[in-house]
Amino acid sequence: MNNQASPFDDLIDNVIISSPEGLITEINLAALNLLGCGRKEDLLGRPMGKVCRNFSLEKITANLPLENYEMIYVDRREKEIPVHVNITARRDRQAALHSIIFSARDMSKTRTLIYELTQSRKKLESSYADLRASKDDVVRSEKLAFTGRIAASIAHEIRNPLTNVIMSVQRLAKAIKANDPNVKHVEIVLRNAERINYLITELLNCARPPKLDMRACDIHKLLANVLESTRTKIASQKIKVAKRFTSKPAIISIDKEQMERALLNLIINAVEAMPKAGQLTIMTEYNENVFVVKIQDTGKGIPDGDVIRIFDPFFSSKQGGVGLGLAICYGVIVSHHGTIEVESKLKAGTTFTVSLPVR
Repeated sequence: MNNQASPFDDLIDNVIISSPEGLITEINLAALNLLGCGRKEDLLGRPMGKVCRNFSLEKITANLPLENYEMIYVDRREKEIPVHVNITARRDRQAALHSIIFSARDMSKTRTLIYELTQSRKKLESSYADLRASKDDVVRSEKLAFTGRIAASIAHEIRNPLTNVIMSVQRLAKAIKANDPNVKHVEIVLRNAERINYLITELLNCARPPKLDMRACDIHKLLANVLESTRTKIASQKIKVAKRFTSKPAIISIDKEQMERALLNLIINAVEAMPKAGQLTIMTEYNENVFVVKIQDTGKGIPDGDVIRIFDPFFSSKQGGVGLGLAICYGVIVSHHGTIEVESKLKAGTTFTVSLPVR
């Protein structure tokens, strides 16, 4: 190599000096290595446009000095190298431009590092979201298990005396004449005793995993049956129904009775969210080895603070609601090794997504 030493050879930065006309007059070793050149003579006297893509001498000289100016260097093999350049001017005693100094830093490695960090951040955020979802599932399962233990312990203690109360009140009702003023009080006692019995039954259904009778079932026919059972309510509220079912056969292994109850609960919730008209959309699709059912309404939506609680036992935002329906849905779907998710926006509607494994 026949290179003459440059006073800038000890610098880490890539230094190129040009004349006011944009011709290269000096270049240090770092810049030579960056550009893949072995000899300074290959570049000295050549225009800066030889090593810099879209080089504009007029734009640079009009704005000197420039800090962290983005440029694209081009090496001997025409490979583009993004650089950040500090550009300064050297002037003579009459303040005339004598030369221009380009001190550059290679940004390709930095950009690669930024990309890798961005990807790592996205993976961390995704992992955190998965972990949070898993935590929510664990907490919800623990709540259901705790509710189950409480329900089992109180059911026996309440059921036996409650049964005696109901039977006694029923006998009392038969013994009282129809015009007796106490009839209405007997009816109130009987009605509320039966409601307590119903709540105990629902609590047990919510808390303990249902025993499944798994058989092949056509989900599309099941959904059609559920819609037929709610047809009167849907018509009275002037709700339009849109079915967007997959064209593939929708036969999977489920407990028909349990799943019908869960989907009926979700559809009733959707209908009740639209008391003054709206659209109920039911979609089905396959996602690899999972069969997906989406139930979407255009109702009032669920407040953000309530979304994370809607599957909790006894939580209800409905007037007079017991708060066990969605908890039972959750238990049925999880017992099928499936998942249930909810997306909601106030005054725009709610979508429940049920995903069931295809066995």
